[in-house]
Amino acid sequence: MDYLELNDSAVEALEQLDGGFGPQHVPSKRPIPLPTASRTRRRRRVEVEFLLRLEDPISSPRDIANALGLSTVPRLENGTAEDHEASFCRLSQAEIYAFSCWATKHYPTKNFLKIPIRQAHKDPGKLAVLGHDGTLPHHRPCLPVKPTEQSAPEYPVHYFFYGTLSDPERLGRLFGVPLCELSPLQPATLLDGRLRAWAGKYKAVVDDPGGRVDGWSYVVASASQEHALREYEGDNYEVVAARLLIDGKETTGRTFRFAGYDDDLTG
Repeated sequence: MDYLELNDSAVEALEQLDGGFGPQHVPSKRPIPLPTASRTRRRRRVEVEFLLRLEDPISSPRDIANALGLSTVPRLENGTAEDHEASFCRLSQAEIYAFSCWATKHYPTKNFLKIPIRQAHKDPGKLAVLGHDGTLPHHRPCLPVKPTEQSAPEYPVHYFFYGTLSDPERLGRLFGVPLCELSPLQPATLLDGRLRAWAGKYKAVVDDPGGRVDGWSYVVASASQEHALREYEGDNYEVVAARLLIDGKETTGRTFRFAGYDDDLTG
């Protein structure tokens, strides 16, 4: 269980929280309607997650589940706020919207602390595969993320880079290691994707079955290195499995796929 201080950099620090309680069944209850296309004009490819601070009158994840009529109890995150312990609940963008509606109705004067998690999304169990539409669940072929007794460990793993992350000095700063300790960058080709631009200046990988992108492969050695990369990329990207060509041989690795609003893309 990770602990941290809620200071001036609380939002960024809280992104490092991990662990908590697994899903639990709760009694059925009529759920609060979540936002639909009729309520929201734009929709992200991957929802932003939030940390909701638990405080009176909402003191546990089960209270959240009961209030919103959720089928499972949300995950608990523990930390410290200034000089005392604090607990948080991890909620999806739709769930935080539903909670805000509920709180406005039942506790209109209460200001609940809601903190967006600004890091690249990564599915906790399985990764979507580049080249398939991630907005359609039945079109998300998955590869396992966590090792089983029959599978290899999750790390080390090849990551495909195509922009600023292909700079060794930048990687050294992100990982906090000297250049001599970095793994070498290898020329590589990403399959089933292409590059587009968003916000007029950032490159972004998107699905393109049969497409190819030339870039570099880097062997990420640990979860902490991957976490640093996710922090750097931010919540407009998600970690996905990908097919890579390295030295003429195909291997399964990972890359960051665009996870924001499609109408922000050009090119």
